[in-house]
Amino acid sequence: MTAYDKAISLLSIREHTEKEIRNKLQQRSFSADDIEDAIERIKREGFLSEERFAEVFVRSRLRKLPEGRSLLLSRLKERGCPDDVSRSAVSLAWEREDYLEPLTLYLDELVRKKGEEGAYATLRRKGFSSSEIKMAKTVLSERTADESE
Repeated sequence: MTAYDKAISLLSIREHTEKEIRNKLQQRSFSADDIEDAIERIKREGFLSEERFAEVFVRSRLRKLPEGRSLLLSRLKERGCPDDVSRSAVSLAWEREDYLEPLTLYLDELVRKKGEEGAYATLRRKGFSSSEIKMAKTVLSERTADESE
C-alpha cells in the first residue's frame, strides 16, 4: 500500500487534519518524500480539507458532549488545525447557535444529576460563558413551562 492509498483509507473513515495524516503515515514508516507527495495529492484532489475537518469536528463535539469556544479551539489546535480555520469553524457554529440545543440538553441532564450550582460549575469548566448558560436555562425553562400546560 502506498502512502497515498493509506491516506485515502484514513480519510474514508473520518476527516483528518494534515498533521494527523502526516503523523499516521510516519508511524507506518513511509518515507518523508512519499508522505509529502501523498499529502500534496490528497489536498489537490480535495480529499484533505482543514476547513471541512474543523466544521465536522465542532459539530460532532457539540452533539456528543458540548464544550465552549475556548475548549473547542484548544482541541482543534491539538489536532493541528490552523488557528484561523479553527476560529472560523467555531465562530460559524456560534453564529448559527449550533451549540444551544446540545447545551440545553446537557444542562437539563446536569441539573438532574448535580443540581443547579453543580451544573453551572461544570458548564463553566467546559468553557461556556454565563450568558450562554443563561440562554440555555431560558430555553429549558420555556420547554418545562410548555410541557406542564
